[in-house]
Amino acid sequence: MTVYIEKPAQNLREELSALRAKVASGVAQEAYWFSGTGAQTNFALPRGWKPKFVYVDGALRRPGTGEDYTVSFDGFIHTITFAVAPATVDVGVICVREA
Repeated sequence: MTVYIEKPAQNLREELSALRAKVASGVAQEAYWFSGTGAQTNFALPRGWKPKFVYVDGALRRPGTGEDYTVSFDGFIHTITFAVAPATVDVGVICVREA
């Protein structure tokens, strides 16, 4: 017996991009997109933006040491460093404006 399971495609790019215009509880939010190369582990955000959620190929990733990624701040920009380099897929980051 053969079983086929199909999962409907999700277009998270539209949902995340819609957050660009949205202001939630007085905090500006922005979505940034990067392309994984399979070798790159560091992704720097534009100055003034702090990561809130990170998605790789539509899946939410966990922050923290020993998890999927860590965030560092050099006084100017935040950098997301993955434990394992994302393959050639989209990396989406929902950010909030720093005060």
